Amino acid sequence: MNDNSVSSFSVLTSGEAAEKYSSEPVDIAIVGGGPAGYSAAVNAVNRGRTAVIISGDYRESYLYKASSVENMPGMPGQSGAGLLEAFRGHALSMGAVEIPGQVLLIMPFPTGDGTSLFQLAYGNNILAARSVVLTVGASAFKPYPGESHLLGRGVSYCATCDGMLYRGKTTAVIAKSADAVEEAGHLAKIGCKVLFFASAPDMKKWGSHIPDGAFDQIVTASSFEITGEDQVTALIADGSKYTADGVFILRSSIAPDALLPGIDISDGYISVDRSQATSVPGVFAAGDCTGKPLQIAKALGEGLVAALSADAFLAAEERATRD
Repeated sequence: MNDNSVSSFSVLTSGEAAEKYSSEPVDIAIVGGGPAGYSAAVNAVNRGRTAVIISGDYRESYLYKASSVENMPGMPGQSGAGLLEAFRGHALSMGAVEIPGQVLLIMPFPTGDGTSLFQLAYGNNILAARSVVLTVGASAFKPYPGESHLLGRGVSYCATCDGMLYRGKTTAVIAKSADAVEEAGHLAKIGCKVLFFASAPDMKKWGSHIPDGAFDQIVTASSFEITGEDQVTALIADGSKYTADGVFILRSSIAPDALLPGIDISDGYISVDRSQATSVPGVFAAGDCTGKPLQIAKALGEGLVAALSADAFLAAEERATRD
């Protein structure tokens, strides 16, 4: 199923989504697409829940680029693109909504009645949800030197969330995702001095999207080190030192424990129980982000279980508020 067969209202821009979901939270926010995410969406809608998927371009995934998948029961020889388009088309045709973008931070939000509520920052927007299913895939990057040590002390993954802390100060943006130009533009707009860094291939892809004079300095570099003892003091890029008060690392994926601080991680994967529940009540996880084997069939099954568990979680909260 291709994009032309999906109803136009199933895929919203960030602005359209912000307007549509500004007054009422969605039941289940699904962070990431892929087999697990689309399976969770199908089963969430089957349970009568509103389901919103926030995901990057599904065509950039490893699965989409696979010429043949041989271990899907009953469907040998299907291309990865064909499978993924079928999963996505099924979810959207049932009424799930997809927002192109990257979730940068998930924040539990206190409510007066004790029920769960989460705010998800994506781009320059916020989505409210009653529960969350994480289908973010396996993290494939290594942190830069100094990144982990200085996280929360000058290192951030979310310009929208933390930008105001650096108003009037110097920020270094390491661009590793298509949204990085927009995020860096937000920093400049609120009064930060912005030093924009990207590798030569990424600069070739995104450089044309940078308006003239948008940033104070644009640097092509591929290796980075963040320095400072208790607070960021500088970014070293390809051996050159740039003084900075904050470093924003804008990747196409974010480590789960940075995305949702406090979530339990084991050997780099999100810890879940048999119901796909994480250590954070109301948050579930499925697919490659929960560990090996990294297989489509496993992801589909875990996505189903996560959606059913999220539905049961919401139903229990609804009963409690009625009693």
